[in-house]
Amino acid sequence: MRRQDIQLLTLARQGDPAARSKAGRRYLVGGDGFPRHVATGIEYLSHPSVRELPETACAIAESLPLQDLLDLKQEDALHKAAAAGSPLAQFKLGVWMALTRSSVTAGQSWLETAAAAGHVEACQVMAAVEGARSDRALEAMVESIQSSAAVDVVQVAVIAARQAREEGGLDQLVDCLRVALMVVPRLTHALSDLVVAAVLWAEREKHSLRGLAPDQIEASLELAVVRGDRDAACLLGRARCGIDSGTLAPARLATSLNLRKGVALLLRAADAGRDDAWLALYATHADHRSSVSNPQMARFFLEKAAMAGQSEAQRKLGALILRASNSVVESEQAIAWLHAAANQGDAHAQRLLGSLVLPLPGSESVAREAIEQVRQADPWLAVRLTLARDFGLTKLEALSVDPVEGRRPWGLLVGQNPFIAQARLSAPRAVPALTPLALQNLARAAALFEQSRGDGNAFEGDLRRRSVRQRRVFERLHLSEDLFFANASSRRLEAFRLGPKWAFRARQPLALALAG
Repeated sequence: MRRQDIQLLTLARQGDPAARSKAGRRYLVGGDGFPRHVATGIEYLSHPSVRELPETACAIAESLPLQDLLDLKQEDALHKAAAAGSPLAQFKLGVWMALTRSSVTAGQSWLETAAAAGHVEACQVMAAVEGARSDRALEAMVESIQSSAAVDVVQVAVIAARQAREEGGLDQLVDCLRVALMVVPRLTHALSDLVVAAVLWAEREKHSLRGLAPDQIEASLELAVVRGDRDAACLLGRARCGIDSGTLAPARLATSLNLRKGVALLLRAADAGRDDAWLALYATHADHRSSVSNPQMARFFLEKAAMAGQSEAQRKLGALILRASNSVVESEQAIAWLHAAANQGDAHAQRLLGSLVLPLPGSESVAREAIEQVRQADPWLAVRLTLARDFGLTKLEALSVDPVEGRRPWGLLVGQNPFIAQARLSAPRAVPALTPLALQNLARAAALFEQSRGDGNAFEGDLRRRSVRQRRVFERLHLSEDLFFANASSRRLEAFRLGPKWAFRARQPLALALAG
């Protein structure tokens, strides 16, 4: 380095504004004894003594390509330089504003100002825009810039798209991607990642994605799949299987259907951790019209989705098991799945669970007050009345149920009743809890009864003694049994134990649960 260069750097380091400005500009462009080192140049020019000067902003804006200005967060310098009258800065700013807003008019004033000052590329851009139809103005501008190589349109559009993604503007993101895809000769990884992000965003927000062509989206998804993107595999797999992604129809994401390729993509996504892909695989294999229809595989995929925590899968699996159940074991399994879905807010699952509980008339508050009165006279009976009210039990079920043995995470199992001779009428019945309070009351009842197990049934007596005590308490307190005990025919109770009979009675909520 020459002596005068060393002296210049010494003065710059001592804080001399003129030296600092000169050194910063030399580092920005390189040459004249200085290596090109943009970071060092920006450091010198960012010093408080020089950063507010118009010539500093002009030096930064004119020395660096637009994409570098944006990467280095020098947009403010670009604005200052344009305002200071730099035609090159005005041109860059006009291009940036037009690309970020996907409208020539957004940056037209700056482009016209630059053209009036004699900036060649600005003149060419304005001529191209004026000679194009209004609906092709942006495309004409982009083509003109791209042909002159004045700005790397693709890189700038990608930067704009990333900015839109960070700032939360989906429409802006789509517009920026449309500009980039307008001129890109070959799809890049960066662009495909942004397209996938836009599609996922649109799926989540129920957006239409207008502006992006299906073939562009499909190509982006395919490129992302090659790199192992599970989200892209799931989106493209659903589209090729003819399954909507949110409000996005398959035709918006893929140019054609292909079940075999779609299934392969969904399997890849599912194995990579996209749990909803299992549900899509179920839908594809459960459709009897499909060329890949396979009931056994459909059931396998549904179980995988349910075990992964997908509420829709849990509800459908529970409904299918319950519809075909012929034993209390199968009923318990079905209710457990439905309960898991209901806990996630699935309304259809909650409705199905409600169809398994006998309704009780009367006000809930009145019933609770009456139970508190009973508790003073017979605490054991009060507990049984609480369970009867919570689970819609008949009188016989309420007085004979064992809350310790019958307690389940999802509700109550009313065991086989030895006092009924007919086997089909004495069979156990699974009753789901419809509220968290019901489960809490069941837990309290089980704890109370468990504590008294050491004395056998001496604390309550047999079923006959319980029945007599219940009748006497009700007579003394003037209570109606209808407020606590459900009335049901033997046929209706049997329907709760046999899936096909229950399915006939609950065909409407069942159909909604399986279709929804």
